[in-house]
Amino acid sequence: MVDYNKPVSGKHIFNALKDRGCIIMAANIRVQRSARGIMEAAKELDSAVLFEIAKSEVGYTGQTPKDFYDNIVAIAEEINFNTPYAIHGDHITIKDASPEAYKGAEDLIKAELAAGFTSYAIDASHNFNMSATDVSEQLKDNIDITKRLAKLIPEKYSLEVEVGEVGRTDPATGQKQLTTVEEAATFIKALKDAGINPDLLATNNGTSHGNIFDKNGNVIAKVGIDLARTKGIADAIKPYGVRVAQHGITGTPLEFMDNLIDCGIAKGNVGTNWQNIAIESFPPELVKRMEEWTLTCDEAKKTKAKKPQITDKELIGKTIKNSLKVFKSDMAAIPDEYKKKFDAATRSSALGFMNAFKSQGTGSIVKEYIGKSG
Repeated sequence: MVDYNKPVSGKHIFNALKDRGCIIMAANIRVQRSARGIMEAAKELDSAVLFEIAKSEVGYTGQTPKDFYDNIVAIAEEINFNTPYAIHGDHITIKDASPEAYKGAEDLIKAELAAGFTSYAIDASHNFNMSATDVSEQLKDNIDITKRLAKLIPEKYSLEVEVGEVGRTDPATGQKQLTTVEEAATFIKALKDAGINPDLLATNNGTSHGNIFDKNGNVIAKVGIDLARTKGIADAIKPYGVRVAQHGITGTPLEFMDNLIDCGIAKGNVGTNWQNIAIESFPPELVKRMEEWTLTCDEAKKTKAKKPQITDKELIGKTIKNSLKVFKSDMAAIPDEYKKKFDAATRSSALGFMNAFKSQGTGSIVKEYIGKSG
């Protein structure tokens, strides 16, 4: 008998739902309580879901992998979630091939394995040889690093890899060029040839992480995803059994999600959205203290040095995440009336995403798959 209040392998989720015409949401939980409203929505809709934390988030939220796992499971057991979910190590990032960088990534993978994570994302995409002209050579370091780290992860768990976070720049605009179909296919083929079998590929297809702002510092909608490029990549990697993971969905209009499904996207990361909801739901005096701290923190100073004209509103929006560790105990101790407001707003947003992602009923499909596969 499977205990669905405990995480299942992400591989079960994505194998069960191949070609089902839906996206499974992966929620980055920066504020621990956010998981509750998301679980309530997933339980109501019988939707499979992932809860994830990136390497960077481990640092600025003050959650160790064990803390993260224990919090998710405790909430699941408290509400008797009983719906298939995975716990995902998002963006296990390694920016160079130095021994120190390897050790940091290896130590994090080992800590997540020990904690009980059931899905992993290796991100060596920053390793791109700008001077090479051949795609295989451009991607060689990313491929080699990904192969080495992937061998630490048991094949029973799902694996996400990434290509295109950092790549060539358009000489005319200075903007990052999108991941090409050739880059995606070359990368996945090289991993498969080495015996590494990813389930998901994240790319640079025109979106970005976090909020985006207008000139007055107001958050605005994000619709920069190149659908044709995404569909081309999805078609090219599908024969290898790999699907596209879409990062940076916060701010993308829900009515746009049908297009993402049509492009072959199987996993959708939603992170900053939950942080936005948390801060909007907190007591005003707590938010004021968090904002005041944020404006004087080191990260805000660095951001202002790069963009002197930035408004305080945008500066807070971009860097308030760095206050989450400092105010962790304050956030956990908010009065019940604010907890209820927080949970209701999170649940409502999660219902919106899951309906737009067409993931209703996927929980039962995953349970049936697990039951048949043993």
